[in-house]
Amino acid sequence: MKKIAIVAVAVFAITGTAFAYGPDHRGGERMVEHMTKKLDLSEAQSTQLQAVFDEQGEKMKALHDETQEKINAILTPEQQEKMAEMKEKRKERMEDRKDKRKEKREKRGE
Repeated sequence: MKKIAIVAVAVFAITGTAFAYGPDHRGGERMVEHMTKKLDLSEAQSTQLQAVFDEQGEKMKALHDETQEKINAILTPEQQEKMAEMKEKRKERMEDRKDKRKEKREKRGE
């Protein structure tokens, strides 16, 4: 049982990143925009930074997928189903928080 709890914690730590990269994720774009403005980067530097962020994003996704496969190999089908439900609930909570943040920004006029 303790082993399953440890695996579940690891999954949540890793999948947190995956959930952050939803359909409207901009792949480091905001960071590049911020760095370009604050550091007065050239267009070439901005383009190079975006390539770095894109490459890292691909590596993170591949690592997440590999980890998920390993975890699924350990868990029983029932545990896999329960984990999927847990992920879905977590995703819903994250979406709720995202919506609330968006509403607050809109109220402030951002």
